[in-house]
Amino acid sequence: MPAKKNSHLIGWIICLIGALFYCYEYLLRMEPSVMVNELMRQFSVAATGFGMISVFYYYAYTPMQLGVGVLIDRYGSKLMIGLGAVACTLGSFLFGISESVFLASSARFLMGLGSSFAFVGVLKLGAEWLPKHHFAFFVGLTTTLGMVGGMFGDIALTSLIHKIGWRNTQHLGTWAGVLLIPIIFLFVHDNPQSRLSSVKSSTSFANTFLGLKQMVRNKQMWYCGIIANGLYLSLAAFAELWGIKFLETVYSITPSKASIACSMIFLGWLIGGPISGWLSDHIKSRKSPLIVGSFLSFFIVLIIILKPFAFPFEMLLFLLFLYGFLSSAQVICFAISREINPHNVAATSLAFVNFLVMLGGLILQPLIGVLLDSVWSGTTIDNVRIYSEKNFQTVFMIIPACIIIAIFLSFKIKDTLKVEN
Repeated sequence: MPAKKNSHLIGWIICLIGALFYCYEYLLRMEPSVMVNELMRQFSVAATGFGMISVFYYYAYTPMQLGVGVLIDRYGSKLMIGLGAVACTLGSFLFGISESVFLASSARFLMGLGSSFAFVGVLKLGAEWLPKHHFAFFVGLTTTLGMVGGMFGDIALTSLIHKIGWRNTQHLGTWAGVLLIPIIFLFVHDNPQSRLSSVKSSTSFANTFLGLKQMVRNKQMWYCGIIANGLYLSLAAFAELWGIKFLETVYSITPSKASIACSMIFLGWLIGGPISGWLSDHIKSRKSPLIVGSFLSFFIVLIIILKPFAFPFEMLLFLLFLYGFLSSAQVICFAISREINPHNVAATSLAFVNFLVMLGGLILQPLIGVLLDSVWSGTTIDNVRIYSEKNFQTVFMIIPACIIIAIFLSFKIKDTLKVEN
């Protein structure tokens, strides 16, 4: 029994160290949201151009989700997470020295390529090292560490940018990656028992792709991905990129206040992610928390966007926190995907859902920029386009529209825990 307890403790330590990479890559992912004016001015672009630079991250990250699960299932999390950290750090360095849109976009692409191994790689470690009944909680906990990166970006980076400039701030992120790489290679390990049965031959590699083909034909996997996508827009479309500018404009607050307010969404996910996973495990239901979370987040985001009445800054903070907290029920979708697929394709199943989730960022981040430019009235200040309150409110209605789809599909999802019991 002591040996088993030690094994579980070691497993938790390994998984949490691996999750630090997810925290780091999430910081890199959302950095442009606190550099909007600086990057638009540096590269002489409008909202459409800015959105395109940022979305190059997703151009690499999203399609890679169809392959990273297969690679991680075959070669293990340690190698793929380690190489991913190297790619992220190099991308961060190149972004910090970029003088052109091409190099900045290429650097974002490289960051997305490396980041594509983070979430799935960490969840694969959890699937290998942790008891099954702790998995949903670990998904939430991993999400929490990502939100720490997001909150740090919103609050600390905003202050740093004003003090030392966006390039020096970016270089600090590069040094963080340099420190993280050796930690990953030294302390992250794949579970030896899982590796014994891991895919080594070309035949088993083909079998893993066969598993992916079966997932594509499984309606439940699509339901999971689309629901998770709709709830993730609180981050992908709001907190990670356009939220600060939205809050500055619609609520007439300073950039520093807007960054603090936007960080409340990350805080909501930070607290809500583990609670959602734990609650789902505790009540032995995946479906109920998804339905409630989707339904309530729809009404909260409508209030935030439309601002039907004037309310104090403190209430705005609470609403944004609540929006993130309710949206964090999204983590349950990964537990469902893990439970309806064989163990040997665990990473592939998680990656497929993550692929559908990241389509939200890939499509909506540039789309919001395009839509803002389409309704722009022609006002500029210091060569930066100014978008009105009405512009933002009209364009941001795309978020609750996507949540409506998530609500509908959450009723069609199978309750995998109740099926098992």
